[in-house]
Amino acid sequence: MPLSQPPAFLKPIPVPAMVDYDEAQAILSALADALDGPQIDIIPLAQANGRILAENVSATTPRPEADISAMDGYAFCCADIPTNGAHSISLPLQDCIVAGDQPSTHNRSTAATILTGARIPLGADCVIARERVTMGDGVIHLNTADALVGKNIRRAGEEFPVGHPLLKVGQKLDWRHISLLASQNIKHLAVYKPYRIGVLANGAELASDAPDYRADINTPMLCAMLESMGLHVQHHTVGSDSQAELRDSVNELAAQSDIIITTGGISVGQTDNVLPVMEQLGACCLFRRVKIRPGKPFTLMRQAETPVFCLPGNPGAAAICTQIFVLPFLRSISGTNPQQAASPTLSGRSSFAFSSPSDATCLIPVHYAQSGKEGVFSLVPSQGASDVLCFSHASGILRIPAGQTIKVGDWCAAMALSAV
Repeated sequence: MPLSQPPAFLKPIPVPAMVDYDEAQAILSALADALDGPQIDIIPLAQANGRILAENVSATTPRPEADISAMDGYAFCCADIPTNGAHSISLPLQDCIVAGDQPSTHNRSTAATILTGARIPLGADCVIARERVTMGDGVIHLNTADALVGKNIRRAGEEFPVGHPLLKVGQKLDWRHISLLASQNIKHLAVYKPYRIGVLANGAELASDAPDYRADINTPMLCAMLESMGLHVQHHTVGSDSQAELRDSVNELAAQSDIIITTGGISVGQTDNVLPVMEQLGACCLFRRVKIRPGKPFTLMRQAETPVFCLPGNPGAAAICTQIFVLPFLRSISGTNPQQAASPTLSGRSSFAFSSPSDATCLIPVHYAQSGKEGVFSLVPSQGASDVLCFSHASGILRIPAGQTIKVGDWCAAMALSAV
């Protein structure tokens, strides 16, 4: 992902350089703007689910393609129905038309058996449902009141005509869009190539033979978030505090990844090796720590042309930093249209009071529920930066800027926890 001349926001910052929440978001936005857009893949339609469309699509054929029957029944011409007050009429059956047939011109004063989806023959203008008639000896008997021009006929182009805009570039495709594309007999289409993300967890406690072994929570958590976005994810775990092993793993990931995400080893302890290793590899620091709780150690670097997100090791803090900073950044560079890329917002009144300290923005998990015509936020109990249970009960993350207080009844907006 080549970078043009770095804007002022992206000039290396002397370490340590802590930024506040808004500065961190501004630097991430500038980095996203400085990156080249994603590359384009041409893929079969069968592989398009979950991918992001790289071209506008307009209808090349109408839908339906022709006048077709909306049900199984009998086609006839209303002009053959007498207007002398008769309540019923009999019409001999002559043809049978099924989907895929190219019927000949309709014979007047007759009826044709027709199946759902079959083309209406030229000269017929009404279809009566099979259950609305009686039949015997090759003749149908129908109520004249059922004879209405256009009845049970789907007209050509009534869903959309040729040239109608169907999908816009940046649309993330799902089954609804696949059906539209299939209706146009599209076999291949242009989509944006997903970024390759390398996830690296490190720490001696992650080694399976460590005296105080700890399960690696962050790797499966982050991989699940990223893979749900349709990204290609690979991961390494460095189960030691060796700078050499960490450096080798970073080099290996960097050769195969567009973006690297590390977890752990980015604080200020003796075994926090991510920052020195990245500096040894020539990476520059765009910001070093953020004035937030939890997640203060979160650091953004750039190794050559590769953005490197250095997340805290505490899984709760890593999850919040990913939801608040990393996923929105990835959406913004993926080619997704801006409306879809924006993180969904929940709005409602607070059922609790909370004050942020003067030196940090607080990011707190909240539960959202509807109460009457308004939404209500309740505080999800949390044990701090290492807590992961709280996310099972949370609907969103509420940001309370440094030095600000929310009171019971205040109107708030929270970022919805994203499954992707």
